[in-house]
Amino acid sequence: MTITYDEDFGSLMFRWRGSLWKAVLKDLIAFYIAYYIILFAQWYLLEEQQKEYFTGWIIWCEIGSQYIPLSFLLGFFVAVVVARWWEQFNYVSWPDKMMMMVAANIAGPEHLQVRKTIARWSSLQSAIAWSGISERTLKRFPTDRHLVESKLMTEEEFDIYTNLEAPHGKWFVPTMWIINLLKNLHQRKVIDSIQLDMLLKQVFSFRDGFAMLYVYDWIKIPLVYTQVVAIATYGYFIICLLGRQPKIDEKSMQKEITIMFPIFTTFQMLFYIGWLKVGQYLMNPFGTDDDDFELNYIIDRNTYIAKMMADELADQLPSNISHELNVILPHTRASFKIHDIIPKSALADYKFSNNDMQLIKPEELEEREHQKNHRARLGMLMRAIDRKKKSNANGNPEAAHLTEHSPSPTDPAFTSV
Repeated sequence: MTITYDEDFGSLMFRWRGSLWKAVLKDLIAFYIAYYIILFAQWYLLEEQQKEYFTGWIIWCEIGSQYIPLSFLLGFFVAVVVARWWEQFNYVSWPDKMMMMVAANIAGPEHLQVRKTIARWSSLQSAIAWSGISERTLKRFPTDRHLVESKLMTEEEFDIYTNLEAPHGKWFVPTMWIINLLKNLHQRKVIDSIQLDMLLKQVFSFRDGFAMLYVYDWIKIPLVYTQVVAIATYGYFIICLLGRQPKIDEKSMQKEITIMFPIFTTFQMLFYIGWLKVGQYLMNPFGTDDDDFELNYIIDRNTYIAKMMADELADQLPSNISHELNVILPHTRASFKIHDIIPKSALADYKFSNNDMQLIKPEELEEREHQKNHRARLGMLMRAIDRKKKSNANGNPEAAHLTEHSPSPTDPAFTSV
């Protein structure tokens, strides 16, 4: 997370920290060393007949490398890891909403110390909880005494905290102190039941983030799958050490171009090994790698914001609140040069003809229904006449009987239709 970039794409290729080059350099150098050792042995230590035999091994390894589904394995692995990585960041707890609710419901200078205490305990909660999962935070607060020296914990709180017997962890103790303080305020009628309920909901939401990060730290991606991906990737390039060797026997050199540098294999290493390294780095985002979460900065930021909301901003209000809002906001010359595209509906330009926009009256509907029934009855009559004619042509007596009872176009029943 420490790697930020906003320059153009070309300059990004020359970055080192957190870059592809830093991730794959050691593996690439090791591959080149092994590759050229084999090439040297093939060139100088083998006789012509042995080179032909070695060419058979090259072809065999080249064919065998095609049976490793490396793209599928790496693609699925990285997709799972990246999704898990982003979900973990979303569970990083921020005290902003909780402190806004505290400032709104526990207002007034007489409750300033209460708000400050809740703000301090929220930072203490972060320091204790994240020390159990983040290497960066653990190095900052290696013992409980460091919490006292950083003024996140008082001596009295230190004695209470250290004397607690908690075989399953006690990272949630500061949250319980906040809840007990809110209970005390409710008992003293400083806040009512509705306010207590709103405050507790924010406290519970703040606590849930720490709990979920402990779950992610406990339940890892299955080891067998990470081993499969690692073995498939490195096994593929071990096979490539032979399969991508140039064929230097006389017969092969007469038929093929001999290139001594593995150009396309180098590209594959950059892509596949780089892909694998991305997954490995993001599996544990609470370490000290370049792209790991900077929880120490988040603790500093949250401490400052929580204190500011509890103290300076809790009862701050501008005196003039009757100023009118100007709906046409000005531009600078720089922003005015950027043409904004105003969004519009996909059917904004849809046009109707005048006839399509006319309303249908109820009497028109009745007339159309009458005409529809008339056409249906007429169709039935014409089909009956057709069947009569076909029956007369075939000499069918039963059809002749039907003919006698079938109306003709001149009959009154026909004309009434």
